[in-house]
Amino acid sequence: MLRGWFAFLAFVAVSCPVAVAEPVKLIFDTDMDSDCDDAGAMAMLHALADRGEIEILATTVSSHHPWSAPCVDAINTYYGRPDLPIGVPHAAGKDRQGSRFARKIADSFPRDTPVGKEAPDAVQVLRRVLAAAPDQSVVFVTVGDLTNPRHLLESAGDEFSALDGRALVAAKVTQWVCMGSRYPADLDPNPWGNFKIDPESTVEAIENWPTPILFTGGGAFAQSVATGKSLEQLPSGHPVRRVYELYFNGPAQDRHSADQIAVYVAARGHGAPWKQVTFGHNHIFPNGTHEWRTSLDNPQHSYISALADEAKAKDVAAEFNRLMLGQSAP
Repeated sequence: MLRGWFAFLAFVAVSCPVAVAEPVKLIFDTDMDSDCDDAGAMAMLHALADRGEIEILATTVSSHHPWSAPCVDAINTYYGRPDLPIGVPHAAGKDRQGSRFARKIADSFPRDTPVGKEAPDAVQVLRRVLAAAPDQSVVFVTVGDLTNPRHLLESAGDEFSALDGRALVAAKVTQWVCMGSRYPADLDPNPWGNFKIDPESTVEAIENWPTPILFTGGGAFAQSVATGKSLEQLPSGHPVRRVYELYFNGPAQDRHSADQIAVYVAARGHGAPWKQVTFGHNHIFPNGTHEWRTSLDNPQHSYISALADEAKAKDVAAEFNRLMLGQSAP
């Protein structure tokens, strides 16, 4: 009788397999120049890919800093993904922010992405990757300025797809997770910040994007889940640890986790531990400042700039640190 029961369980296990969630197909677009949290977000990105939670389709670069793309490639290569597609803006622009670490990382670790505009055109990379993806399957994540999404939308049909950019995005992308800026408003005219580096592209991209946009905030919210000091546990030759050390000109220290929040939300969703605001719309001014307005609802717009329970901030930061270190949950 017992033997028959075990046989039945074996039959159920074979004939009724447990459903396994498909990994989130994700494009990561980063400036990788002025701040170190881009590298922290890449550590998290690769950890999630190693766990099978996401599939990284591309790691494009929005910055005009000539060493940003080689730095991204060096990090990808260190994590065992040397062939991830990388592209840079080929539209007019200049390096406005500089970097304490990009060239040093690119020069210190293996990589084969060339410097500056010798690297592939980001729009062409994005079009090729999107065209090859199943319909309604891609989450697009930006943690820098919005140059690439703007020029992607404005692109014409090509050898990858007959669809123009806006139609291609509508066909392939389920959601854009956009890190920027501070909520409910950032009206400071200071020209630094993801929305302000290329404000024309910010206006055009957000106005014309055809799928839902989930904005994630920075400022005090991102500082409440600061991470980075734990990277000193990694080997001394680890590129992400080195980014933080170069940024701080000494041992790695905690820094706001603005970009990590965007990656985490893109991979694991907008439920707990986040508080999502869904009514209203993000109004972008010509200089890249913005404010969340509730006078008119855009169902395509929402934002996360708070935890559902602020007392959980230390727990969230601890999980971020574990992912950045490639560790399992306790």
